[in-house]
Amino acid sequence: MKHLPSSWYRQQIAKAVYRRGLTYASQTDHKKAIATFTKALSDHPQPAKVQLERGICYFKNNQSEKAIADFEAIIQADNTARFTLAQAHHHRGLLRLQSGNEAGALADWSAAIAHCETYPEPHYQRALVSLSQGLHDRALADLNDAIAANPTLMLAYLQRGNLRHQLGDIPGAVADWEIAVCNDFTLETAKQKLATIKQDAHDAQLSAVLQAPLAEKGLTVEVNHNNSQLDIHVHRQLGTGVNYFTLPKLIQQHLAPLHLSEINRFRLIGHLADVNRPEWNQSYDLYKNQPCPPSNWQPAISALVTFPPLGIPAFIQAIRVKKLYESGQYIESVRASKAVKRFGMAGSITLSCLVLFPLTYAAFDSMKENPTFSAAEQPETATRSAYQRLKKER
Repeated sequence: MKHLPSSWYRQQIAKAVYRRGLTYASQTDHKKAIATFTKALSDHPQPAKVQLERGICYFKNNQSEKAIADFEAIIQADNTARFTLAQAHHHRGLLRLQSGNEAGALADWSAAIAHCETYPEPHYQRALVSLSQGLHDRALADLNDAIAANPTLMLAYLQRGNLRHQLGDIPGAVADWEIAVCNDFTLETAKQKLATIKQDAHDAQLSAVLQAPLAEKGLTVEVNHNNSQLDIHVHRQLGTGVNYFTLPKLIQQHLAPLHLSEINRFRLIGHLADVNRPEWNQSYDLYKNQPCPPSNWQPAISALVTFPPLGIPAFIQAIRVKKLYESGQYIESVRASKAVKRFGMAGSITLSCLVLFPLTYAAFDSMKENPTFSAAEQPETATRSAYQRLKKER
């Protein structure tokens, strides 16, 4: 009984030392963390917990042999908590994979999952190995389990999105990548993949716009974005005639009304059957010979007269329309023209609200038993009636 207080005291000291080791580990000072965990190990009531943290620090400090020794001591110990066992197996699996022992790593991760099914990291690591082996079904199942166990594991969303895209599930891939990007802005890979998917979808839409008119000429078309230019690949079979001098005008007629943002030119590339070298390759201005958009002076002046706070920007935009068109900025000229209309409409709506509000209030007030404005509008009549009452009283 005399030894119990000193034993309890040593345990409390060991717990404090252990927490200090966790602080060093969070600061990535692994050498100090290892030394601190070693001090806490002998008296801590849960030595496996301390040994696990020390093993992780050994692992991060590239001391693989000592890390494996700690993990194996935990695995072989009796009465170790199941989650601690799962963590030891998981980290030993990482070390085994690092040394090229893929089978041993898979065995460790399977053991970790057996000890704790809701531990997400072994599922994720096992999925990566399955992906490298081409076992898509196993990988998808493990990624699903990892996300179910930890919905904030963004790398699992990224990998599942990649797998879904590979399997042809484009909507599912986009959904996974969007979740990953929304929760971790550093995932540049997911951002690039989303941008590529959206660009491919837009290219497919433009290809569909051109396919109908070109199909009448026996041609097939494929559109690809190339910075501020569209690469339009036209394919024809041997024996099908094509006039490459009139084809650009046909393309302009169908694409120019779409007012494509940040697109000014297109390159027409003609292909004959299976010949590798293109038979035509010329660049054209997409908006050449397009009429100047209207400046909409009437809405601008009306807005300037009726409501100057909106009329002034409308007037400025109306001035810019022709200048932008003459400088070759057709899309910006179209935007300025539309902006004039919007400012004019907003000015008219604002003026209508300012006029109708007092009229509406006056109409509502007139329906009251004692209107507010009636007494104010007839002061002379009210004074006269009061004088007459006073005269009668006398």
